[in-house]
Amino acid sequence: MSAQATARVERVLPAPPAAVYARWVDAERLAAFICPPPGRAEVQADPRVGGELRIVMTFPDGVRVIEATYLTLDPPHRLTLAWRQPPSITDSVVTVTFEEVGGGETLMTILHTRLPQPARESYQGGWGSIAEQLAQLSASGARPGA
Repeated sequence: MSAQATARVERVLPAPPAAVYARWVDAERLAAFICPPPGRAEVQADPRVGGELRIVMTFPDGVRVIEATYLTLDPPHRLTLAWRQPPSITDSVVTVTFEEVGGGETLMTILHTRLPQPARESYQGGWGSIAEQLAQLSASGARPGA
């Protein structure tokens, strides 16, 4: 068994914690930022503890499916997901926290733990792209589907 790794991304977003949290638990809003470019995502979400999240990411080179289970929902402060990317049989864990930093802004921290060491860099880059997309949506005040 290889050593486990952690990916961590922090980003200050120009929106209050409740607004940022809401984007993470609404399927349509989540689909707007959860897939790194140049991909696009289709999302099905049942945001309750024990509920399932399914993300189908379509890229020019193929399709990737992510399945997750909501472990913690603490609006507007934190959510935690057991994260699976088949055919992996091991869950990793994604925790996203939202901390008010003043002026209506939020420090969002994405912590992805229990990753296989070779996958860390890829996840670090992916979460960085996702955080950037969310920052752009938050700055524009985009509504669902925008």
